[in-house]
Amino acid sequence: MELARFAAVAGELLDGLGDRLSRQTREAVRTYLSTGEDGLAVDELAGALCLEQTRVSSAEHDLLRELLDAFAVDEIDAKSYPWLHARERVLATLNVTDAPPDPAAPCER
Repeated sequence: MELARFAAVAGELLDGLGDRLSRQTREAVRTYLSTGEDGLAVDELAGALCLEQTRVSSAEHDLLRELLDAFAVDEIDAKSYPWLHARERVLATLNVTDAPPDPAAPCER
């Protein structure tokens, strides 16, 4: 994936997720992206989405798949990038729903 496309997809996904991500996760991912640590950014984001079971749309799922597929992670790198290495498990366990959020429900964090 070209760098410009990667930056556009990452920005679109982060902007779309907005407050569904914790402030700490948003800051960490943006810091990694701004310092050129793209692999760490995607790994952090994928891990947070899985662990927190953050609601994502089908379109956001597809954007994350595109980011995950931008990296080839072998067994040596698996320790440093566990979520990138487990990309299929990540995508399978995401909380994908295209239903609008319930306004009475508490904010996700």
